[in-house]
Amino acid sequence: MAKRIIAYEIRGEDKVYRLKHTPFFVKRRYTRAYHRELAALAVQPYKIVFDNYMGKGYGCNGKYVTEALLKKGRGLDIVWTVKDAKEQNAQFPDQVRLVEYGSREAMREYATAGVWAGNYHLVHYLNQGLLKKPGQTYIQMWHGSFGIKKIEGDCKNLTEDKNWTVLAQKNAQYTDYWISNSEFETDVYRQAFWNVDKTLEYGHPRNDIFFDERAKRAREAVEQYIGKSGVKLLLYVPTFRDDFADWEQPLDYGRLKQSLERRFGGEWRILQRLHPRMRECASVRTKAGGCVDVTEYADIQELLAAADAVITDYSSAAFDFLLTGRPAFVYASDYARYQKLRGLYYPLSETPFPIASDNDQMEERILNFDAAAYRNAVERFLQEKGSREDGGAAERVADLIVACMEQKCQ
Repeated sequence: MAKRIIAYEIRGEDKVYRLKHTPFFVKRRYTRAYHRELAALAVQPYKIVFDNYMGKGYGCNGKYVTEALLKKGRGLDIVWTVKDAKEQNAQFPDQVRLVEYGSREAMREYATAGVWAGNYHLVHYLNQGLLKKPGQTYIQMWHGSFGIKKIEGDCKNLTEDKNWTVLAQKNAQYTDYWISNSEFETDVYRQAFWNVDKTLEYGHPRNDIFFDERAKRAREAVEQYIGKSGVKLLLYVPTFRDDFADWEQPLDYGRLKQSLERRFGGEWRILQRLHPRMRECASVRTKAGGCVDVTEYADIQELLAAADAVITDYSSAAFDFLLTGRPAFVYASDYARYQKLRGLYYPLSETPFPIASDNDQMEERILNFDAAAYRNAVERFLQEKGSREDGGAAERVADLIVACMEQKCQ
C-alpha cells in the first residue's frame, strides 16, 4: 500500500521519500548509524570477512580460499556471515568465526575488516549504510563462470530499479580486485559492472576441486548425504526465473532415468539442486517423483564433482562442470521467453551441450550422445573463451589476500 503513495530514491548518503503527486518529501541519512557507531572503529588488517551468496553457507569460492588461508597458518581472523549461524556452525572449520548475516554484528565486522571477500554484491549492507574505509580491500570473486545468462548492469529487469542500481554501482566502485576465470568473463565484468579496474584472471577457487583428490572425497560425502552408493548420479541444476514462473514443461524424471541407463549403463539416481531464489519449488518437484532433493546441500561444487552427468537450462554451474569432461545437457523448454526476460550473452547453440526443449528431445539427445564429439567441443569452447582454470586459483587468491594485509601493516 505504501509503495502506491510513497516513492523514494537514493541520493548520496540520503534516502529521499516523496509523497507521490505532491511537493512533500523527507530526507533521511541512511548512513547515520554507521557514522555514529562504526566509522571511528579502527580497521584490523588481518581480519577478513567472507560471504557466500547472501549468507548461504560454507561453499563457492570463499570456502576454497578459506581452506588455502588456513593452510598458511598465519593466525588470521576469518569471519563468515551466514544465515542461521548456530545451525551452520558444524560445517565450518574451528578457526572460522560465524556471525549472523545482515545483523548489526555483521555490519561491525565489515566496518573493521581489512579485507572483504565475496561472490555476490554487498547491496544489502550498503543499503543499511555500510561505507568502505581507507585501508580496506574488497575482492569480488562472483559466482558465475563462462555463464550464458546476462548479469547485473546488462540485465534490464534489474536496472529498472534505480535505487538498486545506485547501490550496485557503489558496490562496483568499492571493489579493488575482480577474480576472473577467462578472457570471456573479464569482458563480461567490464561490461556488466560499471566500474571495473583490476581484473585478475586467476581461475575460480571453487573449481580447484575438479583438479585434485577432493573430487573423490566429494563423491563419498554426497553418497553419504543421499544414503546411496554404487550408483551413477545425474545432477539437475535449473536456474531461477526473474518472474518466478514455473517451468513450462518439467523434466520427466522417470523417463530421464530410463534414458540414462539405456545409454550409459548402470543404475542412475537423479539429484535436483534448485537455485536459492527458487527453493520454494523443491518440495513440489521432489513429490513429483524420481529424484532426490539436494537443494540444501551446502556446497554445489561437491555435487558437481560427484556427478556423472549434469542437466541445466541456463545455470553457470554446468559451465564449471565442463572442466570435468563428463556429459552435460541443456533442457530449455522456455528458451524464447527466457531470452526476452533475462537475456543471454551468446546463443545456446554455441555451447558444447546437446540441447533439448521437451522430454522427447531430451531422451533423443541422451540416447544419441557422442562422447568423442562432446569432448572435442568442450576443448574448443574452453580455448575460445580463454579459460585460465588449472586448479591453482585458491592459492593465488589467498596469496593476494595475505599480500594486501601485509601491505596495510607496513
